[in-house]
Amino acid sequence: MKSSDNIKSFFKSTFIYGLIGGSRSLLEFFLLPVYARFITPAEFGMLDILLLFTMIGGVAAMMELGNAVFRFYFDNDSPRYRKSVITTAVFAMFINGSMIFGLFILLSRYFSNALFGSVGQGYLFVMAGAYIFLNTMITIPVNLLRVKNQPTKFATVSCAQIAVSLTGIGIFVVIMKWGIAGVLAAKIISTLPALIVCFYFVKEDIGLTFDTKLLKNMLRFSIPLIPAGIAIWGINGLSRVFMLHYLDLNQIGLFSVASKFVVVITLSVIAFQLAWPHFSLSNMNFPDSAELFSRIFNIFAAGGVWLVMGVTLFSEFLIRLALTPGYVPAAGAVLPLALGMFLYGLFYFFSTGCVFTKTTARVVPPIALAISVNIVLNPILTPRYGFIGAAWVTAFSYLVMSASMMYSNRKNKYIMFDYGKLGRLAVIAVPVIAISAWLAGMNSAYMLGVKALIFALYPLIIILTDIVKSPLQSRAVLNQQSDNVHKILEKQISN
Repeated sequence: MKSSDNIKSFFKSTFIYGLIGGSRSLLEFFLLPVYARFITPAEFGMLDILLLFTMIGGVAAMMELGNAVFRFYFDNDSPRYRKSVITTAVFAMFINGSMIFGLFILLSRYFSNALFGSVGQGYLFVMAGAYIFLNTMITIPVNLLRVKNQPTKFATVSCAQIAVSLTGIGIFVVIMKWGIAGVLAAKIISTLPALIVCFYFVKEDIGLTFDTKLLKNMLRFSIPLIPAGIAIWGINGLSRVFMLHYLDLNQIGLFSVASKFVVVITLSVIAFQLAWPHFSLSNMNFPDSAELFSRIFNIFAAGGVWLVMGVTLFSEFLIRLALTPGYVPAAGAVLPLALGMFLYGLFYFFSTGCVFTKTTARVVPPIALAISVNIVLNPILTPRYGFIGAAWVTAFSYLVMSASMMYSNRKNKYIMFDYGKLGRLAVIAVPVIAISAWLAGMNSAYMLGVKALIFALYPLIIILTDIVKSPLQSRAVLNQQSDNVHKILEKQISN
C-alpha cells in the first residue's frame, strides 16, 4: 500500500472511531444546557471532583491492560495465543475492578468528609465505584473490537451506551431531579446493555485459560503506562485539589464547564488514541513507516493548532448562547485548557516509540516532571488568578510533559521529525493563537464574520508553507532510518 493510501486509511479510521468513541464526550458537551438548568455551578464542581475520582480509579482498576492487549495481540497470530491474551486480561481486570469497587465502598464516607466537609455524600462515591467496576469490565471487549478492526460492532456498543445514557439523564436528572446522583445513575445503567452486547460479540475470543506468566509480561509492559493514563486526570486533579484549598466549588464548576468547551480537541485526541495503536503496530515493520508516521504527525500537529484557534475564537460566544449568564466567566479558561489537551495529544504521539520497543518505563520521568511543575506553580498562580490561573498551570504542565517526552525519544528513529516544518508551524501558531485570544470577547455580528474569515484562512497558510507534505529527505535516508528502526524493534522483541 502506498504511503498516501496508508495516511488516508489512518484518518478514515480516526474519523470512524473518533466519531463513535468520542461521542460520549460530545454528548457531555451537548448536555451542558440541560445540566446548567438543573445543576448549579457549585454542584457542577462537586460532580467534576466525583468524575475525576472515577477516572483515576478506572485507570487503577484497568492497569492499562487495554494497551497491553494491543501490543501483545500482534506478537503472535496463533488463535490460541490471542485467546489467552484476551482471557487473561479480562480475568485480571475483573479481580482488580472488584477490589477498587470494594475500596470505594469502604472509604466512601471518608472521601465525602475530606472533600465536601460532610459524610452525607458518601453514597455518591459508592455509585462512582460501581461505575468504575462496570466500565472496567467493558474495556477489553471494546478494545478487542478495535484490535480486530470491527467498527460496525464498535458503533453498536457505543450507540447502546449513548441511548441508555440519554434516557437515564431524562429520567433521573430532568424528571426526578436527582441532580448529581442522577448523572451518576445514568452513567451506571448505560454500561449494562453495552456490556451484554459487547461480550456477546467477543464470546468466541474469551475462554477459561488464565496464563500467569503472560499476565506478568503484560503487566511489566502496562504498569509503567499507568502514570500516563492517570496523567491527564492527575494533572487536572492536582489543579482541582489546589482550587478546593484556595477557591470554592463555584470556581471549580466554571473550570469544569470550560473543559467541556474544548470538546472538539478532546474528541480529536480520543479519535487519535483509538485509531493509532492498531494502525501504528500493524505498520511499524513497513519499509517507509518512519516517513509515514512523520507525515501523520505533521497533519496532527497542524490540525491541533487549528482546533485550539477555533475554540478560542468562538468559546465565549457559544457559552453565552448555550448557558446561563453565571457560566460566562468560564470562557477565560478555555484557551489554556485547549492548549493542554492538544499538548497531551502530542505527548501520546511522542510515546509511540516506548510502545514499539516495550520500554514503557520511559514515560514515567516526563510525567513526574510535569506533576512537579504543577505542584510548584499552582500555589503561586491559583490563589492570585483563580480557576484561570489553575488552567494555565495545567497547560504549562502538559507542555513540560510533552516536550520532555519528545526529548527522551529524540534518538529513536521510528519517526523522522521534520524540525524545519515544525519550526514554521510554531512561528505561525504563536501569533495565530494570540490573535484568537485577543478577539475571543468580541462577539458582534461583524466580528463573528471576521473571526470566521481568520479561522478559514489558517488551512490555506498551512498548505502554502508546505507543512503537511512529506519530509524533504531523500529516499536513501528514509530507507536507512527505517532499517535502523527494524533492527531496534527486532532486538527488543527478541529480548
